[in-house]
Amino acid sequence: MKLKPSARGIAAVPRGMRRPRARSVNRPAVPAPMIKRGATMKISDHAYVILDDNVGFVPNVGIVVGERATLIVDTGMGPDNGAIVLEEARKLSDNTDFYLTATHFHPEHDLGATAFPANAKMIRLARSASGNRRARRANDRALPGFRRLSQRCWSKASYRKPDTVFDDEMTLDLGGVHVRLSGVGPAHTRGDTVMYVEEDKVLLTGDVVMPVFPAASAQAANIAQWLRASQKFQAVRAARRRAGARPAHRREDASLRYREYLTAVQTQTRAAKRQGQSVEAAQAAIAPALAQQFSDLAPQGGAAATGRINAAIQAAYREAP
Repeated sequence: MKLKPSARGIAAVPRGMRRPRARSVNRPAVPAPMIKRGATMKISDHAYVILDDNVGFVPNVGIVVGERATLIVDTGMGPDNGAIVLEEARKLSDNTDFYLTATHFHPEHDLGATAFPANAKMIRLARSASGNRRARRANDRALPGFRRLSQRCWSKASYRKPDTVFDDEMTLDLGGVHVRLSGVGPAHTRGDTVMYVEEDKVLLTGDVVMPVFPAASAQAANIAQWLRASQKFQAVRAARRRAGARPAHRREDASLRYREYLTAVQTQTRAAKRQGQSVEAAQAAIAPALAQQFSDLAPQGGAAATGRINAAIQAAYREAP
């Protein structure tokens, strides 16, 4: 029996005949991206972190404890993660006043805030707060499969409305310790925010500095701005070393490597554009060599290295004179 071609170019199956069903594959269950209980680490007199342990969709959480109040930086994905962060914070002090903030709007950093009491105050950078509606729509489009795998984290998850919105910089007094919140984007996102614990000389950077190649937004990132932020991070690093303090974790040392990498991206991309190369030609010429030169920044397995480099090249190409 001949099969007639369908309108879409696929052979139509006559009635009475069934296509064989694809065999089901027993795939291992993907664990929900949960913040680890009991893993809070003290890094200075007032600052603590819960590290992500390289688990996807889990952030590095920052907790800064003052005499009067506690600041939470990045609350995890969904209220179950937020509840873990709240539980860990309550182990550190008897504070009942909480301030919440996020280094950027991505769901693993910002969707756990609703687990905190109603009197907790949410602080957001203005350009990050204004982007939350767009962020929700983008996350809904980009992560439907992940949402199915992580209903525990996404269930009842929502962005918490801000109580305080600041334009570029503000300082928060927690009682005996001050935290300066500064907008440093566009870099990883348009609304990247970092937190500097002034008395401890500790900087919490979110995904603006990672141990691997930066995830630049090809459409929104600004490599020149990212380099300016990197210079500020280096100044903090130098001050912390002069004070005799140990690095909080390896991201502090990664900021110097980031500066070298982003400088190479900017310099080589500008040269390619001056020579009349298209962005695609620049990517083909530059990305493989940068992947080799900065192989120490490759993600585990190295699969995403070229893609991240290409995104940075596209951003640098767009802003190059």
